[in-house]
Amino acid sequence: MIYEIRNDKRVVLLDPKCGKLSKLEGWDHQWPFYDEEKNIWLGKTFVDYFRQRLRGPFRVVVHLRNFHPQQLNMLCALLMKVKNCTLAIDELGVFVRQGPPDALLKFVQTAVISGRHEGLKFLGTAQRPSFVHGTVRANASAMSWYRMTERNDLKVAQDYFPKALADSLPSLPDHVCLEWSDGAHEAFRNESLVGKFGAPETIKSDAKRR
Repeated sequence: MIYEIRNDKRVVLLDPKCGKLSKLEGWDHQWPFYDEEKNIWLGKTFVDYFRQRLRGPFRVVVHLRNFHPQQLNMLCALLMKVKNCTLAIDELGVFVRQGPPDALLKFVQTAVISGRHEGLKFLGTAQRPSFVHGTVRANASAMSWYRMTERNDLKVAQDYFPKALADSLPSLPDHVCLEWSDGAHEAFRNESLVGKFGAPETIKSDAKRR
């Protein structure tokens, strides 16, 4: 995903694991503290970070340890006021888990359905697409599917790809994906990243390439 947003100038990268991304070089890092009883972030540091960047470039990793759906909801509301930025979410299934339509919180739903009208670009990764809320999948304008083997995920893939392509997902080589786009006439196999990466890359080397 970092490769996909390498040219975006105003980016919020949402990190639920608080692991490798906490060492991402060349980015600011924010660790908001959430009060679940009051449904607020404590202190002013986090909100002030964005208030001071209503104009101009920024690239920040926001590390969230818990209450992921609630904090994503608050962040969507905030970024739709900041405008003209990209919200990139690692592990969408942690934040927008599959469920009934009303399971998607208000500002998340607004960001997903009409965020682009507020200048908010919404994208993310998911190891398990079947865990991602249906409204999020239904409003996607493009998807890249890499190798996967779980039965429920392969079943979801059948909604986007012809049978021959969907059946190839479990055996896709590294760095090869299937591309689906709302505006394209047909899905296709994308091998354009083959050879661009050597051994499994580190977060550090990816940051230096930008």
